[in-house]
This record gives sequence, C-alpha cells and structure tokens, in this order.
Amino acid sequence: MLTRNSDNYTKKTVGFKIIKVVLGESTFTSMGDEWRRKRLAVQPSFHKSKIVNLAAIMTDCIEEMLTEWETLYDDGQTLQLTDAMMHVTLKVVVKALFSSALSDADIHAIATAFTPLLEATNRRVLLPIQFLHKLPLSNNKKYQGYIKTLDDIIYRIIKERKATDDKPLDLLQMLIDATDEATGLPLTDQELRNEAMTMFIAGHETTANAMCWLWTILSTQSEIRTKIEHEVDEVLGGRTPVAADFPNLPYCLKAFKETMRLYPPVPILPRHVEKDATLGQYHLKGGSDVLFSPYLLHRHPDFWDQPEVFDPHRFDEAAQRQRHTYAYIPFGGGPRICLGNNFALMEAVFIIAMTTQRFQLNLHANAKIDALIGLTTRPKYGVPVVLKRRQAAKKNLLTK
Repeated sequence: MLTRNSDNYTKKTVGFKIIKVVLGESTFTSMGDEWRRKRLAVQPSFHKSKIVNLAAIMTDCIEEMLTEWETLYDDGQTLQLTDAMMHVTLKVVVKALFSSALSDADIHAIATAFTPLLEATNRRVLLPIQFLHKLPLSNNKKYQGYIKTLDDIIYRIIKERKATDDKPLDLLQMLIDATDEATGLPLTDQELRNEAMTMFIAGHETTANAMCWLWTILSTQSEIRTKIEHEVDEVLGGRTPVAADFPNLPYCLKAFKETMRLYPPVPILPRHVEKDATLGQYHLKGGSDVLFSPYLLHRHPDFWDQPEVFDPHRFDEAAQRQRHTYAYIPFGGGPRICLGNNFALMEAVFIIAMTTQRFQLNLHANAKIDALIGLTTRPKYGVPVVLKRRQAAKKNLLTK
C-alpha cells in the first residue's frame, strides 16, 4: 500500500477531502503528478542539512517556556502539560516558518484560531457528513473564519517577504527559493500558503501529543528517566543544546521513538482503493476505502517482543536492523513519508533535554490517563504534572 502499489491506494477518502478544505492542494493532500511535482520542489527544504539551521529557533522557544515555568511555578505545583506542549510546539513551528516576521499579536491570533480549527477538523473527520458542513450554521461560519484569520496572516507575510531583500534562514524562505524541477518555476503564493498550513497541522499537535505521552511514561519509569538525566547532564551540563548536540543524545531519541511506537501521532490512516487488488489473503474491491493502523501494527506481537513494555533499546542499531522496516511507521512510509520527520525528531530531543536539565515531571496523583483515538493519538483528559526542580539544575543556578 505504501510502496510497490502505492498508486492504487490514494487519498480520495472523505477524510482527506475534509482536511483539504483547510490545507488545499499540498504535499500532504495532493495526488499523482501534482503530488510528485510539489514533493520534488519542497523536499530539499526538509533535508537534515537544512533543518540544523532551525535548531536555534527551537531552543529559543523551549527556553522561553522553561523560564516561564521557573517564574510562575514553585516546586510541587501542578502544570497542565497538554496546554504547555501545544503552546511550545505551535510557537516552534510558527517561528521556524516565519522567524522574526511575526509580531506577538500575530502569534496570539494564530494560536487563538488554530486550536478551535484543529478541534473542529477532528470532529468533521470523525463525523464525515459533508453536506452538514456546507449549511449556513454558526459553527461553519466560525470554521471559515478561523481559516481566513490564518490565511490573512500567511499571505501578508509571503507578500512582505517577497518585497524585501532580507532573506532569513527559515522554512518560508526555503520554500520561496524552491523551484519546480520540470519548469524551473517557483511555488505560487497559494502553494506556499498550502505548505505553510500543512506545517501548522503536521508539525504542531502531533509532536505535542507525543511529548505528553513521553512525560507520562517517564513519570512511572524511574530507571529510564535516570538514564536520560545522566545522558543530558553528561553531554550538555547546564548549557543550551545546539544542532551538533543532536547526535550526541541518542538515548533521548530512542525514548522518543519508543513513545511513538506505543502512541503513534497518527493512529489510523485511510486509503481509497482505485482498482481491485489482493492484499495478503484479502480481496479489496476497487472504489472501496481501507484503513491501516500504525497503533495496532506497533503493538503487534508478531513484530514486537512484549509489545506493551516501554523499552528504548528497541531502537539500538542492532535491534533495528533485525526488524522489518514497516513494523514501525510513525511518519508513514514509502514515497509519501512525512517530510517533517527530521524536524520533529530534533525538536523532540531538544524539548526532552532542556526540560530534563531543569525539571522532573511527575504525574499528579489524580491524573486520569486514557488515549483518545481520532485524527491523532492524544490524552483524553489532559496530563496534569507536578513540577520538581532537579538538584542538577539548582547547582547550575548557584554556579552562574
């Protein structure tokens, strides 16, 4: 479905049609030759060598969040982690896209519009009765209003960027500089807008949810948390990480990958079967829709020993070589693998490392943790955590 016969399993499902209302024709929603053209133009912007230029943007946003925690919370106070992770991942993706082009008012407007837009899109996908979305109801008018708010900001910044000689190293500039391989032409303003909106969706809630699951797990896995603390203290001490530190924090990365195994950001993926096909022992009729589930695949006992156990060493090099490549697909697979995977991994490792330098996050005694399976895998009731400043962080403050 994802590789050899991917052209027969397309994104012509109702769910993707609903998402396309928000994203337009982007690398995520387009198909066929249109997708190939966009993918070839956009893909170089997400190469590892380009993503390292965004490391400072990531660490600045994380530093701002942690400083706020230190200012507003004392040891033993409770923080709603879902809100905090949503806020920091949105700020990272917005800053990575537009660097210094956004005012505080812009960032507030994006955050205010984006959260209800995401929630409403989730509801529409889960209840895909399309004619209801076209009725002149207040909820539908609000929905279009959220999209317009984001569009106005994105199009304004694109216009301003093209009119200036200032060329910052952000994702928007990389996309503006991208060209169509066949024609040599740049992306249109609408195509730039569609890719920017896709990054908002793909690079925000998914990473935030995965981070919430990671801290939830570490709260009950003291041995693993201690290993992470040791690695972070050994590699970074009290300093802020830079791009070159990313490969030196392998255990942090393994812990995040193992989190995405148990709680993949997108738990279920739909495809439309174009022509009759045989998949394994099953006959699939052309014109039907089919679902496959990273959530179930990642917990399948045929591919994973003790699949419910959290074990970062599953991602040691030797263990990965022995495992089937498609037993683990948190970013999808094949030609349509998520473009932002390198971005997400670096961002997650830096959030883990910088938070670990200063705090231990422990689940509140009354926390109720259940997974809500929808467009994404998110904690149904949020994740309240009790903040505890680490002794290593206190020592670092005293020596400054």
